[in-house]
Amino acid sequence: GILADVAPTVLDLLGIPPSMLPRIRSSSEVYGAAHGALGGAPVAGDLGDQQAALFGQVGFEPGEAKNTYGTGCFLLLNTGKEIVPSKSGLLTTVASRGETCFALEGSIAIAGAAVQWLRDNLKIINNAAETEEIAQSVDDTGGVYFVPAFNGLFAPHWDMYARGTMVGMTRYTKRE
Repeated sequence: GILADVAPTVLDLLGIPPSMLPRIRSSSEVYGAAHGALGGAPVAGDLGDQQAALFGQVGFEPGEAKNTYGTGCFLLLNTGKEIVPSKSGLLTTVASRGETCFALEGSIAIAGAAVQWLRDNLKIINNAAETEEIAQSVDDTGGVYFVPAFNGLFAPHWDMYARGTMVGMTRYTKRE
């Protein structure tokens, strides 16, 4: 399958036979049936959330991209039928399968979760909605930068030991 074609050197190095890798299947085929309360309903369709967001926003052509915000943040760039290895620390992933389409993915572990942290842990906001008004109340960051690497840094650094930090604070730094 495709995975075996992508990484034969790694497979050889680790002594993993290519037959052990999962087979990439179509994003829209019948895989089997659910039994029990569902009474044999077909299980037919499989797409990861970032991939589904890319195509849900009509990112069908190479060069089209979709950014998804949630707990984390994920940017997928459609690269078409060709596997494009990243030169900048992004992931190469299958975007969909039928006629296989690939993508480059940039992943950030903490995005929306940082807003929750400001609300629940630091209690400097009451709700997520007020962050826009607070941000618009100042001209710039005043040189203060917050890196919410609570679970390490994902793309492009891939450093699981990195931790969150705030830099550039002075005596004049305030909530905004």
